[in-house]
Amino acid sequence: MLLKTVFLALFSGIFGFLLCFGGYRFFTIMLPVWAFFGGLWLGAKAVFVLLGGGFLGTATGLTVGLVIGVLLAIFSWQFYVFGLSLVGAIIGAWLGSGLMSHLGFETGVLHALIALGCAIVLGFLTYLRNWQDELITGLSAIGGANAIVLALLLLLGRVSVAGLQGAGTAISPILHDSPAWLFLWLGLTIAGIIYQRRVFREVTFTNQEFFKYWS
Repeated sequence: MLLKTVFLALFSGIFGFLLCFGGYRFFTIMLPVWAFFGGLWLGAKAVFVLLGGGFLGTATGLTVGLVIGVLLAIFSWQFYVFGLSLVGAIIGAWLGSGLMSHLGFETGVLHALIALGCAIVLGFLTYLRNWQDELITGLSAIGGANAIVLALLLLLGRVSVAGLQGAGTAISPILHDSPAWLFLWLGLTIAGIIYQRRVFREVTFTNQEFFKYWS
């Protein structure tokens, strides 16, 4: 178990660093991957919120998550702009769900409605306001910062692998631990966004760029 924890922490930390400070450049090959894992989380989380049983802790939640993940991955590959809007919607659901979990509403209809509302708002704004660049930068910085902090929490024994599986959202262990970890997470996120916008200022992420890597 110790070896598994160390391996997971090292993988999470290295992947998180690359994602936080270089995610924009590599997003050409990551959109379907993000869509898959976002769909996996969305389906499993919906089952957990509405039926209980632990996040990814039931066969129903895992099955629903896998099906939604595969469908969203295929959809994002076929329809680039809508794919990014779907990822934006998933981020909205993740933020809304994380907020409700932090407020103590782990399950229930209210939790589901708030997450759904945040998903609809951010998804439509991403599509209507043409926020692709901001979405890519913010998503990669947030995800990378989250992975880095979780790696530190795992190495220090503040969370366990089993605790992460039942947490509901990846950010829940950070929100429920010391506020210092939350400030570190916010600092890494901001640093990642600033660094990426400076380094990749001249890089344009277009449909042609995306299809070139996936055709």
